[in-house]
Amino acid sequence: MRAWLEIEMDNLLFNINKIRERVYPKEIMAVVKANSYGFGAKEVVKYLSKNGVKIFAVACLEEALELREAGIKDEILILGVVLEDEILVATENDIQITVGNWEQIEFIKKHNLNVGIHIKIDTGMGRLGFLVDEGIEVVEYCLKNNLNIMGIYSHLSDADGFNGDADSYTRAQIEKFGVFKRYEDRVKYLHILNSGGILRFNEQYAGNLVRDGISMYGMIANYRVLDLKRVFTVKTKILSLRTVEEDSFISYGRKYTLNKGETFATIGMGYADGIKKEFSNKSYVIIEGEKCPLIGEICMDMSMVKIPENIKDKVKLGTEVIVVRDDIIEEINVEHKCSWDILTGIGRRVYRVYKENGKPYLITR
Repeated sequence: MRAWLEIEMDNLLFNINKIRERVYPKEIMAVVKANSYGFGAKEVVKYLSKNGVKIFAVACLEEALELREAGIKDEILILGVVLEDEILVATENDIQITVGNWEQIEFIKKHNLNVGIHIKIDTGMGRLGFLVDEGIEVVEYCLKNNLNIMGIYSHLSDADGFNGDADSYTRAQIEKFGVFKRYEDRVKYLHILNSGGILRFNEQYAGNLVRDGISMYGMIANYRVLDLKRVFTVKTKILSLRTVEEDSFISYGRKYTLNKGETFATIGMGYADGIKKEFSNKSYVIIEGEKCPLIGEICMDMSMVKIPENIKDKVKLGTEVIVVRDDIIEEINVEHKCSWDILTGIGRRVYRVYKENGKPYLITR
């Protein structure tokens, strides 16, 4: 394989169980949108389903249908707002939907649809949903008209901000959402906690369900969670090795110069595979346990790395290279670093290798 992503499924389950202990008696909804953050939604959902997770969240109808077509029978919620034709398809496939406007409610009522709905409340994210007072009106209307309310939820905008202002804002969001506690005996799910909320604000009343996304994979924002296990490692191989005989430019644009006598390797991943262009000269890979800086402009299909003197004699063509891992993400020095962006950007040319107890059991794209 030219490039591959190793996913340690038993570590994923360890993390889920740790989070389950933390939030008990709340239930866990696994967020598997964007192909489960690049790790493969179908395989992740199948694995978690047989290990006790029974509700999953996706971004759009297409993602939900992909899971249904894969034979997933568990509850599925679409987090994005769906339009009228999509509501009909969701109803036919027993897929729960987010309701964030009156037009959706009127359509559901007019056509007497029994689709499961989660009413979205905007407590401060400023993206989708009803403001709190109108949200109460919406819930009352839906209950009165026997619409199938499965949940009421909101979303935290800065739960992983890690500063006093962000924490105060998050607590205020959760407090606003607390007014919907009055419906906990009439609505199956109340949920507001995302990964940051789970790990940092679980002590406040925040419903009976949490949405576990990036924390399943051992991270909160761009940082590792120390009591969770590593789930993912992206790897490739060395395609070329060369020691330069004179000072030499490396890659497009002549933006990096390697000095005479220094050694570099070309590796089999580029920005089409998930090494972001902005990582050029600002990140590193790991070879033989050593940090090797990315040098020159990242190319579409390849990248170049400087080989330190102490491992020059250990590397050869085909030597394994660790390209993306939680510790590397944590240390990348770019302005708009986003772990979600990095992980969902891992390209489809990169194989997904699912492992349990250290051994691969499935290789797919």
